Amino acid sequence: MANIIVKSDERRIYEAQVAASFGVDATRASALQREQAETIAAKTREVCYENGIKRGTY
Repeated sequence: MANIIVKSDERRIYEAQVAASFGVDATRASALQREQAETIAAKTREVCYENGIKRGTY
C-alpha cells in the first residue's frame, strides 16, 4: 500500500509561496524542488507554532 499525504489548500498555497520566494515556479518545479519547498514550509510552520507566531497562511 502506498503512503499518501493529502494536503490542504492552505498548505499547498504556502508551499507554492515558499518555492516562489526562491525563484521556483511551483507548477514547473522538479520533485526535488517540491520536496525542498515542503520541508522549508513545514519547518517554518513548526518554528512559528513553537514561538507563538501567527502568520496569515501556513
